Amino acid sequence: MEQPVGIRKRWIVLGIVVLMVVGTAFMMRLLFPPREVATALVDAAVGRKEQPLDLTAIVTKVNELNRLETAQMRVVHVSQLKQSYGIVPDMFAGDSLSLMAVGDVYAGIDLSRLTREDVREELDGSIVIRLPASEILVTRLDNDETRVLDRKTGAFRKADVGLEGRARAYAEAGIREEALQKGILNLASSNAERRISELAKTLGAEHVRFERRDGPSPTPSPTAPPR
Repeated sequence: MEQPVGIRKRWIVLGIVVLMVVGTAFMMRLLFPPREVATALVDAAVGRKEQPLDLTAIVTKVNELNRLETAQMRVVHVSQLKQSYGIVPDMFAGDSLSLMAVGDVYAGIDLSRLTREDVREELDGSIVIRLPASEILVTRLDNDETRVLDRKTGAFRKADVGLEGRARAYAEAGIREEALQKGILNLASSNAERRISELAKTLGAEHVRFERRDGPSPTPSPTAPPR
């Protein structure tokens, strides 16, 4: 049975509308692709160029240093910093970042704290040096090795631009703490005693002993000859 002309016209109009909607969506997809696709297309077409620009650089302070670095440790630290909003699922409002940080910790002694009273000569001719306690001098992230492993941001929020900076600060503290747990201060003290003992002997001292400020009992120099 042949359909009435009015019904056929309605189907034709409906088909045209559907084609227009699909065609418009397709054209919008081509003209305005997702940000990641658009970025990839631009990079492929013209190539990405990144140029650093120095806006200002000012030296604000200059200090004289008398620090002797005697120990160094390289530490790898993996951490995650996560934001959440209670009952709201993370997929909508959360923000998290996983960071693998690689850094170096340097320890040693501050020779500016060494006074005349800290060096004395015993009756047997030995030189006794009371060294300052060793300390962490520098904790530094390796920017070439440190990288973000994963970043997830909820669909209905903006990414926190300061999250990576806070994750780096947290990782730096973790790297410092790991070096302390692994005994970097004791290693720095032992190495300082050895190096200063060698220097003192080149200046004519025959026997060198050390006292640490963090302990009352004297510790013999690792390179001191038997008495």
